[in-house]
Amino acid sequence: MTHYADTPPQTYEVTWMSGHTETVRAHQVSYSAGKTRVAALGGDGFSIGADRRRVSFHAEVDGQWLLQLSALEEDIRTIRNITGGEPTPGGEMS
Repeated sequence: MTHYADTPPQTYEVTWMSGHTETVRAHQVSYSAGKTRVAALGGDGFSIGADRRRVSFHAEVDGQWLLQLSALEEDIRTIRNITGGEPTPGGEMS
């Protein structure tokens, strides 16, 4: 039995900065740490850089942990969990 055998994946709506939207089914959404790198250069100089932050969606499919989507955080406008539907005016769930 796998860890997520009895847990259905959640459905997420990803809206890209371009305006395109797509849905992704995943058990987990994670964000990279966005580490900063500092390197010593000759002549008492330093170089500072940063890894670009990523968002990753993973799901367990047939006992395999699979990467569903990995993207730069700066390329994504919004991520919404739409598994339970959307509230409509008046409080009803669709």
